[in-house]
Amino acid sequence: MSISINELIAKREEINARKSQKLTIETSIGEVVAKKPTASIMAEALGLESDNDQYVVYNCIVEPNLKDKELQQAYECVEPMDIVDKVFDVGEVKAISTVLIESVGAGKKLNHAIIDEAKK
Repeated sequence: MSISINELIAKREEINARKSQKLTIETSIGEVVAKKPTASIMAEALGLESDNDQYVVYNCIVEPNLKDKELQQAYECVEPMDIVDKVFDVGEVKAISTVLIESVGAGKKLNHAIIDEAKK
């Protein structure tokens, strides 16, 4: 049975809370805190020809703040997003990005069934 409008309204707070959860990820530099990617971050990352994993990591990690100008200067970054590859191990960027993308349901297997309108 499908969910009703009233049930969906009742779950509003729960759904909003789930979407704003933060994650801790253990990395080579230590534990980092990340927010879940938004729809716009996902769309932007998918539209990039390259560096989409770096884009997700750069825009989702909130602690430490990878957008900090002093940090970027200390690592001699030419472009702000360069910080991602400067602080994380090569294969780790993809792994972090995968954790973040999976946190919003990407790649999740969903049960489904086809409704046969002819039988109704």
